[in-house]
Amino acid sequence: MVLYGAYRDSSKTKVAYQPLQSLENNEPVENPLARKLGPITIDSPAVLAPLAGWTDTAMRRISRKYGAGLVFSEMLSGEGARRKNEKTRKMAAFDSAERPYFIQYFATNPEQAADAAKLLRDVNPDGLDLNFGCPVKKIILNQGGAALLKDVSLLARIVEAAVKAVDIPVSVKMRSGWDHRSLNAVEVARAIEGAGAAWVTVHARTRSEFFQGRAHWEWIGEVKSAVNIPVIGNGDVRNAEDVKRLLDMTGCDAVMIGRGAMGYPFIFREIDYLLRHGEACTAPTPYERLEAAEQHLLWMVDYFPDPHRATLEFRKHLLTYVKGLHGCAKFKSRAMQLMNPEEVIAEMRVFFGSLPNIPIERPHDALESAPVWC
Repeated sequence: MVLYGAYRDSSKTKVAYQPLQSLENNEPVENPLARKLGPITIDSPAVLAPLAGWTDTAMRRISRKYGAGLVFSEMLSGEGARRKNEKTRKMAAFDSAERPYFIQYFATNPEQAADAAKLLRDVNPDGLDLNFGCPVKKIILNQGGAALLKDVSLLARIVEAAVKAVDIPVSVKMRSGWDHRSLNAVEVARAIEGAGAAWVTVHARTRSEFFQGRAHWEWIGEVKSAVNIPVIGNGDVRNAEDVKRLLDMTGCDAVMIGRGAMGYPFIFREIDYLLRHGEACTAPTPYERLEAAEQHLLWMVDYFPDPHRATLEFRKHLLTYVKGLHGCAKFKSRAMQLMNPEEVIAEMRVFFGSLPNIPIERPHDALESAPVWC
């Protein structure tokens, strides 16, 4: 197995949502959902968020298969990349089926940002993404993530250093301020634009809000009106209808989906259908859910040399695939005891096979207790 940066290049793997072909002249049909983000074009305005501990290569691949326009790595440490940490390098590696793929990392000073950018560039991603939104205490204490919203000048120098260090686009993910007394999203976004970033993603909450309360989508609209670079909106996007409302309300160029994609890559298919046809598409059947979960597991087996490790890492994903479905509690208690992929697949087939093979809507409470990340 050969990956970019360490891994497998599955150039023969079919990626969903390739340009449609004309039956008469075999010419590509224009994709009405395509979006231009700086120098790259994505085939859907729905992108997968970087989720610490979750968006490994398997989740990114399954998201692309079902229509995500762009995927990001988990947030990596700029210092780890700078020190050529092997774990960081492995987390940055990706499969060609994931393209377009950006590596997200955080840095605390310009030198670190530039050095890390050069080393991560060697992995051959389509771009890099700097995180100025992570609210986690460990990152904040190191003066990274959202802490830099309090020092806009330093933040801008970090972005500029990364931009100048590489020949691929550098984007930024940010929050809307440190707290409600320092809402500086527009100021920060303008500084990011001035530093040369390709686009900016705005999470419509402050650092002090973490992931609580309602996301303030109007703040995304304010940023969109204030800058000339593309803007991606993020926060409380849990279904296709949310994506359409956020696009319509703010005029943002694309929408980032985090927990809404957990165990439900079909959200990208549903977004695609709604934006193309103006109506909801059919919900996935149990068989389709099984097909996606099996593929997700097999891609994890591809990634981890030890099948047992792959099985353990897949458990958290499996819980999200079945959450809210009839009989899932009993299934989860059994599944958590399984130690190899073959056993997991056999149990999944029994569980999904016990459900009527008709479209089943995602339960409304499926995301209520979902974990949160940067």
